[in-house]
Amino acid sequence: MEKIKKISITTAAICGIILSTHSHSSISGTNKKVQGSLLLENIIDTNKTTPINSINIDSSDNFKELTKYNLWVDSTLNESKVNNSNSIIVNKERRKLYLIKNGKIDSEYNVDLGFNPYADKQAEGDGCTPEGMYIVEKKLPPGSTNFYKAFLINYPNKEDRAKGKTGKLIEIHGCGGKGYDWTLGCISPSNEDMDKIFPYIEQGDRITIIKNTTKELSKQ
Repeated sequence: MEKIKKISITTAAICGIILSTHSHSSISGTNKKVQGSLLLENIIDTNKTTPINSINIDSSDNFKELTKYNLWVDSTLNESKVNNSNSIIVNKERRKLYLIKNGKIDSEYNVDLGFNPYADKQAEGDGCTPEGMYIVEKKLPPGSTNFYKAFLINYPNKEDRAKGKTGKLIEIHGCGGKGYDWTLGCISPSNEDMDKIFPYIEQGDRITIIKNTTKELSKQ
């Protein structure tokens, strides 16, 4: 049996996530692939043995990202409630646009995204839909856009520019409803849904784009 020198475990009870640091001697023989979690039957501390079912070795970054998105959602809902204003939250993973009125979900709509939808936008031409808290820079009625009706958002904002992100002309615009991701990074509901959304959003209103959230987003 391989001799394990010392293994120290630091446990953080945050949403059931167990973080661990450990060191051990090299293992001879066939290497085993580790995907997502490291299964250990026994973790040996200096004085005692603690049974551990599994340790997630890559969840820390995911937890931080999800926490960030949840905070953005809370901030957007609270801002809408306090200011008695309307706003939009887009959940990229669910391909949903939520219209917020006075801090509550009023309605939801299906959307198409950029052709590279899962990553956060970094540069012009990457096909990614950006993630962040933005505002409507300009409201574009029919005749002033190639995509029926549109809201131009202020991407890249100050935070994006500080991270070196580039690109421009990111919009929420019509002509969607295709059922696949085809834009250059924009968010596209159908024309019929844009007709329903358009009257309620004005220049300066909040547009928040997240990858996902554990917050309940449904009509209340």
